[in-house]
Amino acid sequence: MNIGLALTEEVAKELENLSALGYSLEDMALYFDVDKIYFIQAAEDPESKVGYYIRRGKLMAAAKEQLALLQATEGGNVTASEHLAKIRRNKSWEISKLDIFGGFEEKHLLANLRDYIESGSLNDLKNEEAIYLDALLIFAGMGRKIGRRNTVAFFTKPPFGLKYARASEMYDEAINLFYADRQIERKALRHKFAEQLQEAAIIVRDNAASAKDWEVYGNLIVQASRMLGLDKDDPEKPPAEQFAKPIRHYSLSPSDVGLHSIERPDVARQIESLDIPERDKIRLRQDARIEFINLEERLHELEEDSQPEES
Repeated sequence: MNIGLALTEEVAKELENLSALGYSLEDMALYFDVDKIYFIQAAEDPESKVGYYIRRGKLMAAAKEQLALLQATEGGNVTASEHLAKIRRNKSWEISKLDIFGGFEEKHLLANLRDYIESGSLNDLKNEEAIYLDALLIFAGMGRKIGRRNTVAFFTKPPFGLKYARASEMYDEAINLFYADRQIERKALRHKFAEQLQEAAIIVRDNAASAKDWEVYGNLIVQASRMLGLDKDDPEKPPAEQFAKPIRHYSLSPSDVGLHSIERPDVARQIESLDIPERDKIRLRQDARIEFINLEERLHELEEDSQPEES
């Protein structure tokens, strides 16, 4: 991809230095006075030289700083040792937090997750999509337990430290992803609401301090049981005979199934009175078991019938 930037040795060094200082890709594009979109695409391409120098600059700066701290630590510098340990912890956490809480710029991420869920988990998820799905599951689970306001507030505090707007956005994404489809079976919704009532009842029970509290606990349990249909009798089971394999009896005798037997001489006279070709009369008499079927002749007739008509 031609981004209008000649990658000379001087430019490569500048890319590494800007990356080491923490400049964004947009700022780098402005610094080199090139098209921002093309520059970002090139920087995010793992095969491009631009991306290589940017990644190398960031890595070299961090490595040199930490190598210097390591040398000081080996020399007995306690402050350097503590600082290096803190960097290691922060580095591990920042990578994890970036992966989970907003390090993606894929616009169709939620659509991919929705397709994954609706397909019954048959599609393949990228690693970052799987991590983000786990994060939204945390939001949805905590939201069900402690509500939206407390969940958002929880993720704005250490160690997560999300901005309120981002935490609120992720909560909304979780709700839209898992609860936007209202075509849910009534049975599933009853179980969901009954579970919430049971959880509320447990909280009331564990903190009950008066008779009124126990009355509230009892009412919640009754509502949960009604939600689950426990106040209704179980439906009667159908008799086993209903599922028994039916008995089938095959017979060529009409009397076996309660029908009157036919008189073949009468059938023969009826066939003879029909105004149809003799060939068809013979076939009818054979079908009525008045005459024996000549398989050789029948096969010959079938062969003639299958021959195409001459034009």
